[in-house]
Amino acid sequence: MEERKFHKLIEHIKKEIKSGNLKNGSQIYPERTLAENLNIGRSSVREGIKILEIIGLIESKRGGGNYITNDFKNMLCNPLSLAFELQKGKIRDVIELRKMLELSNAEFMIKRVTLEEIQQVEKIYEKMLNCNDIERLADLDRDFHLLMMSFSKNILLTTIISAISELLEESIIASRDMVLEKFGKEKIDFDHKKILESLKNRDEEGLKNSLRLHFDNIDKSLPNLD
Repeated sequence: MEERKFHKLIEHIKKEIKSGNLKNGSQIYPERTLAENLNIGRSSVREGIKILEIIGLIESKRGGGNYITNDFKNMLCNPLSLAFELQKGKIRDVIELRKMLELSNAEFMIKRVTLEEIQQVEKIYEKMLNCNDIERLADLDRDFHLLMMSFSKNILLTTIISAISELLEESIIASRDMVLEKFGKEKIDFDHKKILESLKNRDEEGLKNSLRLHFDNIDKSLPNLD
């Protein structure tokens, strides 16, 4: 049936990406060429392209054709964020996911982090120490944790983190506000100091213990987060 033939276009694009023929930013063939090559109508090609554009895999440029996206974060983030909201997800759910991701990631962070990356985290921490603006502190806290989670160098894991980064950012800001109210800035600074020290010493168990302590403090501040 013609209305189902757009699946051929979607499968074709997926195969081209998997084979390496299409990469980030690659322009796909014009509609007429795709229709002829796949033996489907141009309306089916347009429908398939529209679906891929909606999910964020393809970007259409007016008068300039269709391209594979360079922004995979938004491609994955938007549907996940919407699903989270529709299912009445809570900040607590995201914080628990953060805890699982950061603790399970500790082994790979320690093994794969570079000196330059450690220095980047250290610079963020120094800015946190010297900052008293609540909104700016929340941004720095977010940068600290998201940067650390990228150190695993695991493409699938970093893709997942990127996909949920919007939710992670919201949870980091919300949890920081609650911990700040309950324990004060000094406690937050101390938690991040211990995390940074463990990272610098490449101490896997120390990093896990520091992260557990940090999330325990967040957990103690959670009752009002739901």
